[in-house]
Amino acid sequence: MKNYLTLTFFFSTYLYGGEISISISEDLVNEYISVIGNHEIFGGKKEDQATWKVENPKAKFENGKALFMATTVYNKGKTNIKKDIKKIIDVEYDSNKNMLKLIIVDPIVKMERKGTVLGKIDLSTIYQTGLIFPGPKPNFNSFKLKTNDGKVKINIKTHETYVYFEKDVIRLALDLSYE
Repeated sequence: MKNYLTLTFFFSTYLYGGEISISISEDLVNEYISVIGNHEIFGGKKEDQATWKVENPKAKFENGKALFMATTVYNKGKTNIKKDIKKIIDVEYDSNKNMLKLIIVDPIVKMERKGTVLGKIDLSTIYQTGLIFPGPKPNFNSFKLKTNDGKVKINIKTHETYVYFEKDVIRLALDLSYE
């Protein structure tokens, strides 16, 4: 049923209007993540300090979803915890600013031992800052065109916004029409 709805939206875009889109490749996102690289954070008082490490971070785009994956390591005294994480990446689009942002859903990683939370780290403070891209919306809402009948004002109207998670790419598409 889900695939049927996706296909219906996809084909209705072409039947009833035009589409303009922007694609963000997995390679581009991973290039940004690799520039940040492994990350180490120290927390607490100097004599009782905890160390957090985020190692081997990467993004993986698949059909229907996008993931942020990494290994987190927590060290404090004799306590050492290592955890592989997979977090869902979602797309947030601000049509007023024409900006698209990749968001790590539920970015808090908790390290627990015997049901007690020893510490938390927020991945969004490390990785989301640079995951902002310009959107596909034209930077004008109308334009004037000279015709044989004189000047005509043509307005651009946005009807819907669609996000497609495909293998190796995320695509944000806007359904536009001219009036």
